Amino acid sequence: MTEHLDDILAEWALGTLDASSREALERHLAACERCRVEADRLSSVREGLLALESPVEPPAGVLTALMARMEGPGRLERFTQELAAFFDVTRERASALLESLEDASLWMPGPVEGSELFPVETGPAREGMMAAVLRLNPGVRYPRHTHLGREWNLVLEGGLREDGGHEVWPGETLDKLEGSAHGFTALQGPACLCASLLEGATEFEEALAPAG
Repeated sequence: MTEHLDDILAEWALGTLDASSREALERHLAACERCRVEADRLSSVREGLLALESPVEPPAGVLTALMARMEGPGRLERFTQELAAFFDVTRERASALLESLEDASLWMPGPVEGSELFPVETGPAREGMMAAVLRLNPGVRYPRHTHLGREWNLVLEGGLREDGGHEVWPGETLDKLEGSAHGFTALQGPACLCASLLEGATEFEEALAPAG
């Protein structure tokens, strides 16, 4: 199953990858349409900057600021509107939620070792649903379970692969109907951040590993 390279595409676009990593990434791009689309988007931004009529020496720290934008707390801002609709909250609350995800003290242990939960207070249209952001470290498996109500998921960072091989990446959704069952594993790269809404409960078919 193809692994995507979101974690180094930004460095590739900025020209900061070493030669061997760049060659490996370009071989990957030749076979992976999804990564080519993201690479083209980043290249367009780079070319736009290079096309400035009066190039100037960037202020000190601009590269650091750019990397912080792409990898720091602001990296999830692009999901603000989508997350607001997902949880039925205002754009302002969604933005505050994304910023709060950086506060380690607001997370609680998740149901399996290597996972954490960030509880979310939803708007009226989601009243009665269990709402949270799940963080699953790379390689951690969430055991197979049956949904006793519907479940909606929106991946914000990283990715996951269901036991059947279906992968879900940032900006993609995974909806499960009542009575459906699955297990999944966080892919290599950044930890998987997944916004989740659940009606009812889940019934685990496998024993839960103790949370750390």
